[in-house]
Amino acid sequence: MIHARVLASILAALLAVPAEAQSWLPTSPFPAWGATQPATILTLDYDQALTAAGNGARLVAATNALSPGQGLAIGPGVWLVPQRIDLHGVGSPQAPIWLFAADPSQRPVITRADASQNALNMGSNGAARYWVLRDLEITGGSDLLRLYDCAQVWIDRCFLHDGSGVGIAANTFPCDHLHLTRNHIARPGPGTTGEGIYLGGNFGSVIVSWSIVAGNHVHDTRTAVAGQGDGIELKQGSHHNWIVGNHVHDCRNPCILVYGTDGTAENVVDGNYCYDSDDVVLQVQGEAIVRNNVALGGSNAFSSHDHQGPSRDLVLMHNTFVSQNRAASMQSWNNRPGMVVANNVCYSLGAESIRFGNGSAGVQMAGNVVLGPVQNASGGFTFGSGLQDFVDVWLSPWRLDVTPRVGGAIDNRGEPSLAFASDLLGRPRMLPTDPGAVTNPTTFAASTPFVNLATGGVQQLDFDAPAFAGMPYVVVGSISGTMPGAQLGAITLPLQVDDWTSYTLTFANSGGLQNTLGLLDGAGRATASLVLPPLPPFLNGLVAHHALVVIQGTQGTFASNPVSLTLQ
Repeated sequence: MIHARVLASILAALLAVPAEAQSWLPTSPFPAWGATQPATILTLDYDQALTAAGNGARLVAATNALSPGQGLAIGPGVWLVPQRIDLHGVGSPQAPIWLFAADPSQRPVITRADASQNALNMGSNGAARYWVLRDLEITGGSDLLRLYDCAQVWIDRCFLHDGSGVGIAANTFPCDHLHLTRNHIARPGPGTTGEGIYLGGNFGSVIVSWSIVAGNHVHDTRTAVAGQGDGIELKQGSHHNWIVGNHVHDCRNPCILVYGTDGTAENVVDGNYCYDSDDVVLQVQGEAIVRNNVALGGSNAFSSHDHQGPSRDLVLMHNTFVSQNRAASMQSWNNRPGMVVANNVCYSLGAESIRFGNGSAGVQMAGNVVLGPVQNASGGFTFGSGLQDFVDVWLSPWRLDVTPRVGGAIDNRGEPSLAFASDLLGRPRMLPTDPGAVTNPTTFAASTPFVNLATGGVQQLDFDAPAFAGMPYVVVGSISGTMPGAQLGAITLPLQVDDWTSYTLTFANSGGLQNTLGLLDGAGRATASLVLPPLPPFLNGLVAHHALVVIQGTQGTFASNPVSLTLQ
């Protein structure tokens, strides 16, 4: 049950790419041409009078006969392929080739009797272009699905399981514009490698580029007893790939392993949920943006080191790493270009939170919250308290809600200037900035964003944060904006200090500032109001921002998100 819930939550974020994202990233993980339905649909029903092998032979013949613009709807049943099956043919954006389940609730099962050949091949007998495979179940054989000369291929909502090699392999021929989305890959096999998804070749021998691995559920690769058993692996030299929103767990080797690009642009590792590896949980060599990921457990939750190329140009931001062992290990980062560690949560229950193996000279560090010692770095972090800083995190049994607890040691401790616009769930990050992959819900809300100048009006402000029940508060304002804010001890007030700030502090609870100073009730709630009379026309367009500050002793201990009021 927890796996479906996690996958559903991260899939919700897949269609939204913030404006600040890399210019090469597409607006969707799905191909634009994928909306083109087949001009002709052929139906292949299961023949109960034939054996599974007999039906498998019919399937091979039917796929060999497909032409651009055609789709083959396969009926439910076990289609035992008696010979090598290869999907090839060149479609187009206007006439792709489809292979799909006639009834998505009853996937056809494509299988082999032995592991002498892959269950399904694509592009080995000729180029495969503009193909869609959807809602198929593939099992048995050696590799479950091996891609050769493939480009513009969409594998979607397939269930690949229990083979003797790799789940989806594209490591023998250069491939580009692969879209591997929403597939379920389990127990790919005890073969020589046993990865869930294996893209590219060692030392750049095979390049996979401009491809997307999104929303897949990959798990149980520990059956690769003679091999490696990574969940998703992207090899050296492969570039312009987006690995986003995958749910990967129970792996022998890293849940996600990404090498460098040999200086060719970058890859983006974005919003993945990874946990329970016998090795490192998330490993990225370099030349990548790694953001909004959750990695729990393992020998290290995160690791980066020279491997088949140098660690360089790696931006690590807004990730949540928790482990019994080291949370984040950066072995070869000293004096390397383009290294950033910003707004991450790195919690170790028994070792270093962050370790720079050979030093951290030149690394930009800011807004991180850590539990455990930091080795070879002296700034850019504050210390947390423990797993109670999250809503619900535990490593055995696995509990995965890494939302910062409102008012805890993570909440509001990030660096706003290095914040990414949205979190793992696709929700906008509000000021003050929460470090980590997930931001907590807003605590401050306004009844309306506008007040009419001619008539005046009321904006009601509601605050809700049970952690601060009974504590003093004050509502503070600004007409100068929210960025970069003002530092109040360990917290950031998301307002630019100006004369309106001074006025709201000096004249709280007077005139139009109603209940802007007081005590939160027993549930941590308060309601304040801004009551404005009719105002002169020259104020048209003025925007005021307000935030609520919770006070402990003589200092602010918490600042809410800002809300705006526009005069019009």
